[in-house]
Amino acid sequence: MAVPMAGLMVVAIAAPVLAGPNVSNTSGTGRSIYGEWSGDGTYGYVFAGEESNYGGFADIYQEAGEWVLCESGTPAPVDKDEPTPKDTTPGDEVYGFVGTRTYGYATKLHLTLSRRLETGTATGTAELYTETIDECAGVYGGDPVSETVALNVTATGVGPLASFRGSGSYKIPSEFNGHQNYRGTERQATGSVDAGSAINATFTFGYMNQVTWTEHINS
Repeated sequence: MAVPMAGLMVVAIAAPVLAGPNVSNTSGTGRSIYGEWSGDGTYGYVFAGEESNYGGFADIYQEAGEWVLCESGTPAPVDKDEPTPKDTTPGDEVYGFVGTRTYGYATKLHLTLSRRLETGTATGTAELYTETIDECAGVYGGDPVSETVALNVTATGVGPLASFRGSGSYKIPSEFNGHQNYRGTERQATGSVDAGSAINATFTFGYMNQVTWTEHINS
C-alpha cells in the first residue's frame, strides 16, 4: 500500500498549499478486494474498495475472444488513436483481436472483511458496457451496449496473514510540513465475481487488504 498512501498524501498536500495557512489532522480507513481471472481466451479483473471518507466503489473489466490471422487487406484504423492489429511474425502475417470487451464501475458499494481477512464480500450495482471487437474487419468498438447489473464479489483468504506499516513526510522550510503514518494487513485470496450475464468468473489470483492512516499537515 506504499504507493496508494503516497498518492493520497500528494493529493492532501496540494490543496492546503493552494489554500494558504492551514493546520489539519485527519485519519481514515480503507479496505479492498482484488481478483483477476484468465483462461480459454478470457482475461478480466475486478477491484472493489471502500474508503471511510468517500464510500465504496468498484472497477471491473473483461475481454473474451481470440487473436486470429487477418486476411490480406485488413482495414486500417479509423484514426491514429485506435488500436492497430499486431504483427506477430517476421513475415507479412497480421493478427487482430476478435471478441468482446466489457468494462464498468460501481459506486455506493458495500464491502465487508472479517478481522483477520478470512472472508470478504462486496455487493452493489454496476454499470457495464460491452463492445464487440473485430480488428481484422476494422471494428474497434466505440458503440457499447450498456446495462445495469447486480455486482457480487466474494473472497476467501488463503495462506498467512501479512502486515505492513510505514510513514512519509514532505517539508518546505517555513512554508509546509506534512507527515503521515499508515499500517494494515493483507492476505492472498481465492474468490469469484458475478455481474449479470456478462461476467461470471472464478479468480485465478486475488487478495484482500485493510489499512488505517493518520496525517498531519501544517502550511
